[in-house]
Amino acid sequence: MNLKIKQLMSVPPESHDVPWLQQALQSALELELSTLPPYLCGYWCLEDSSSVPAQLILSVAMDEMSHFGLACNMLRATGIQPQIFTGYDSIVYPGPLPGGVRPKCDPSFFPCQEDFQAVLGFNSFSEFASMAMQIEYPEDPVPRPPLTAAADTYPTIGQFYDAVLKAFRQNDGKFVYQTALQLTNGNPDIFVVDGLPNATKAITIIQTEGEGSKRYPFVDAAGTTLSHFYKFGEIYYGKAYVYDATTKTGDWTGSAVTLPAVYPMTPVPLGGYGAGAPAGVQACDQAFTQMLTDLDTAWAQGSAKALGDAITDMGDLATAATGLLGQQIARTGGGIYGPQFRKT
Repeated sequence: MNLKIKQLMSVPPESHDVPWLQQALQSALELELSTLPPYLCGYWCLEDSSSVPAQLILSVAMDEMSHFGLACNMLRATGIQPQIFTGYDSIVYPGPLPGGVRPKCDPSFFPCQEDFQAVLGFNSFSEFASMAMQIEYPEDPVPRPPLTAAADTYPTIGQFYDAVLKAFRQNDGKFVYQTALQLTNGNPDIFVVDGLPNATKAITIIQTEGEGSKRYPFVDAAGTTLSHFYKFGEIYYGKAYVYDATTKTGDWTGSAVTLPAVYPMTPVPLGGYGAGAPAGVQACDQAFTQMLTDLDTAWAQGSAKALGDAITDMGDLATAATGLLGQQIARTGGGIYGPQFRKT
């Protein structure tokens, strides 16, 4: 039986054996996969894809694709085939992140919701940015002022990946890293995990690009690339993030980040649209299903061709989604149709 992240995190650390690590990595790939549909909806809803907000979202989406691929490679390294097609069944919109992981929430830091849910679509683009910020909420964010400690009974994404890295270290030498069916790619960046150093590198990348290092907003030491939480904050607050290296504090007080025109997309209801959805929705579902199928094949067979096909499928999905949103088709009972990311 596959355990959810919350259940996995309740297992004593000394019992984080190889099977525990394998279940955790399957959960990790599902977690990374779950962020793509809501982020892509936000990206496709911006009419000017060259705008600063659109490029911010696209950069995050590309990172998430890389993180997903690295999670698949780490699981493959332990000798287990990633379950991508069936793994998507654990993901529900609107709903919590898969596995019972829950982002932290400190309303004094930014307006977040204790009953957080990931949603496809939005009532306002500010609502989308707020959702994305909460998904990427850092384990230890840069103070705006300093945060107050809050009770936390659910594991955060950062805590989960800390546990995965510790499990890799704890089980080093207890399994042989298998590389034959792993995949590599340049964009998104995916590399072979052939030992503890590259497993550590992969998890460090996932953590620093996503929620960031502790009390440091950048991915790199030079301070040129913000981690995801601070990028989405630039969209939410409409201003660039400014970090003071002397006081080690920061805030969104810089130059204006202007939102372009937005195609409205009313949140997709639980269970999807059902019968009667327009052809554009069905085209999106077909492209998405084909993408999941090709990803599943890619890591089942170690097939670079299937991975390339999946990337082509993503382009087909983008074309179908932007075409659908551009039509602004009214839903029965109110609202606008958008991609629903349902398997056909």
